[in-house]
Amino acid sequence: MKAIPYILTLFGLAMLLLTACDQPQDTNTGNDAALQDEANALQANGTIQEQTSTTSQNPGGAESDRVPSRSLLDNVAANSDLSTFNALLRKAGVAKSLSGTGPYTVFAPTEAAFKALPDSLRNNLESPEHRELVQQLLNNHIIAGKLTTSDLQDGAILKTAAGHQLKVEKRESEVQVGQALMEKPDGMSSNGVLHTIDKVLVPIEETVL
Repeated sequence: MKAIPYILTLFGLAMLLLTACDQPQDTNTGNDAALQDEANALQANGTIQEQTSTTSQNPGGAESDRVPSRSLLDNVAANSDLSTFNALLRKAGVAKSLSGTGPYTVFAPTEAAFKALPDSLRNNLESPEHRELVQQLLNNHIIAGKLTTSDLQDGAILKTAAGHQLKVEKRESEVQVGQALMEKPDGMSSNGVLHTIDKVLVPIEETVL
């Protein structure tokens, strides 16, 4: 007789389990629904926050190398695609001439532009014995005055700091200076304007490098 309460207890537990299994699996209580709403909100907020953080904290982003309040040198240094140009400016001593109030217009070749140079020229750019010729090469990318794309007229002739001439050609939205095409124009700086170009502007004299 003592076993009867024990058997009844087991029977009751079994009935509770069967009742629980019969409940619809997708039915949420009020608390469950509230928790799910909060989880969805957190997921959405997390995604938005991550995108905002990526844009504002990326040091190599599009905005970090085009800050009008910074100097031309600082904006060149902030652009990883101009690292070779930046290094040569400083090693050759040309950076000092860009430290003034200006204004200056700088046509800055990208990394791909330097890689496209002949090996004989590229391999000697950092050689001390060619320092003066490298200075002339770099100065051929600098113009006195501030010239934006709207200032550059088709057929105009620009005189560089190296004493050479560059012809401007404009075709619809494209602007070409010498043999180089502007890829990223009108980067305003505190002492001038920076144009990124796809080729190195090599004067005839520098081909002996």
